[in-house]
Amino acid sequence: MSGTSPYPITQFIAALMDDCGFSRLEFVKALGYHNMERGSRRLNSWLDRGEGYDRILKEIARAYPGHADGLEKAVAATKAIKTAEAEAAWFERCKAEQESFTPYIHADGETTVPSSICMFGVSGGRWNLIEIPQTILDLPLEDQLAAVPELMWSYKSRNNGEVPFFGKLTGFKFVRCLDYFQFDEQGRLVEHVEKPFRKGRAWVSLR
Repeated sequence: MSGTSPYPITQFIAALMDDCGFSRLEFVKALGYHNMERGSRRLNSWLDRGEGYDRILKEIARAYPGHADGLEKAVAATKAIKTAEAEAAWFERCKAEQESFTPYIHADGETTVPSSICMFGVSGGRWNLIEIPQTILDLPLEDQLAAVPELMWSYKSRNNGEVPFFGKLTGFKFVRCLDYFQFDEQGRLVEHVEKPFRKGRAWVSLR
């Protein structure tokens, strides 16, 4: 017997069922389920997709304590793989934007969620966005990095060291399509981060 997904947790559970000589229904029954439909649905989710209701994993660990460590490691390995897959998919989506993407500066605040989402959306939702003039974007990257701090200083002065709706200013991101440059709140370059960044979106619908 083998699971239909390639994830470690699927293969671990399938191997445990093989060792016990259980079918899926027999395994569900061995875990103590009286509602076989519910138990089967929970088990099948992990076997078919490598994710699902966490409680059944605790039930497996309790029923087979000698396999609890292996189960925990399989869960951790599966989460790592799924995270890597999600990041790869996100990168590909961002990559598709290359032709239309315009670099910008994102002002970082103490919080990542606006204090009033409704008002933030109604007012345009661009309070933490700094547009970069095309004259700067036409420069070589080294010159762009030298020029953007002036935009950051201007923003900080204009907003008295705050990011409207997001609290105290903590830094800036010079965002490009597939990477970004992190600056501190003084406009000093901190690091180059080789992964995409996208600001959150807010909108208001009137009905």
